Amino acid sequence: MSLRTYLAAICFATMISASANAQNIVIGLSAPTTGPAATAGVWERWGVDLALDEVNSAGGLLGRKLEVLSLDNHCNPAEAVNVANKLVEAKVAAIIGAHCSSGTLASMPIIQEAKIPMITGVSTAPAITAQSGVGGNDYMFRINPSDQDMMDALGIYLGKKTKFKKVAVVAEDSDFGRGGAGAFAPAAKKNGLEILSTDFYPQNTPDFTSILTRVQQERPDAIALFQLGGDQLNFLRNAMQVGIKIPYTGRAELGGKNMQFIEAGGMEGSVGAWFYSAEIDTPLNKAFVAATQKRFNSIPYLQTWHGYSCFKILAQAIKEAGSADPVKIHDALKKISYQDVMGETMKFDDHNQAGKLVVIQGVKDKKVQVIDLVQLP
Repeated sequence: MSLRTYLAAICFATMISASANAQNIVIGLSAPTTGPAATAGVWERWGVDLALDEVNSAGGLLGRKLEVLSLDNHCNPAEAVNVANKLVEAKVAAIIGAHCSSGTLASMPIIQEAKIPMITGVSTAPAITAQSGVGGNDYMFRINPSDQDMMDALGIYLGKKTKFKKVAVVAEDSDFGRGGAGAFAPAAKKNGLEILSTDFYPQNTPDFTSILTRVQQERPDAIALFQLGGDQLNFLRNAMQVGIKIPYTGRAELGGKNMQFIEAGGMEGSVGAWFYSAEIDTPLNKAFVAATQKRFNSIPYLQTWHGYSCFKILAQAIKEAGSADPVKIHDALKKISYQDVMGETMKFDDHNQAGKLVVIQGVKDKKVQVIDLVQLP
């Protein structure tokens, strides 16, 4: 199934959701199906649909079926606020969202006031940690490491196990970009790396030639990227066009649509921090990979893992709460112990954060490898 066809199917499912059985338990999904993270939003929906079918095929929960009410937030904070308000008005039991950090942060006051739990497995801004749980918003939950966590782990790896000494940073001007770059800089310096320059640019920049030319003149050992999929594709395409042969680090995506550049040799020697890999060898992950390949003819990406894991955690919380009431689901999440496909047992801490596994990936001989797994305290 093509991405275009899958997007059309999502839109159709959303349109008919309002007429669905009123007895169903409805989970809201705030995710981008258009905008700079549209492809990643589709990968996220793959995981949600896999989990939804698993739960419903097993009989649903509390004698009821589950359904998903999905709304497009365009990876835009203002639209994410509109989506959050619509999901609150629809009286969903819980929300998976809002994918992009800016959208998640903008949505948090709304879900807090409505007392509807929201969970993310892909938003990485450190501010989400600071503001959640004992930070003030007890209805926001996250199952992935923050940029600060990932950059701390990456900084140690780069300092000890690579020859990178000088790094240029390129980041989008958003909560994700500034949060990632802001976390990387001190972690890099702490481990002996020099930051030569930091460039922030507006999302959807059509051409990066001027930035690339300036960065190339600095002769860095690596370029740390903090940008969403669409912009990163353009950046890497421009880099190949001007003949840049500099490894990437930071949150450079070593997979997905970037495989075209990896296989062409344009990302050789790159090292990045992530929080999921289809290569992790556990029985649950093997089954998850096989299910994704069977249904979507693709390996799962981290966004697929995010959608799947968030939905399964919410389903477990509903079961353990014995209720689809949002406040009771929230209470169950606070106490939950969830076995992730990568073998990690997830429990939420005082800041409602549960992701403690950082995956360090590298590119060698035009192939992506898991080169280290860092278990955070």
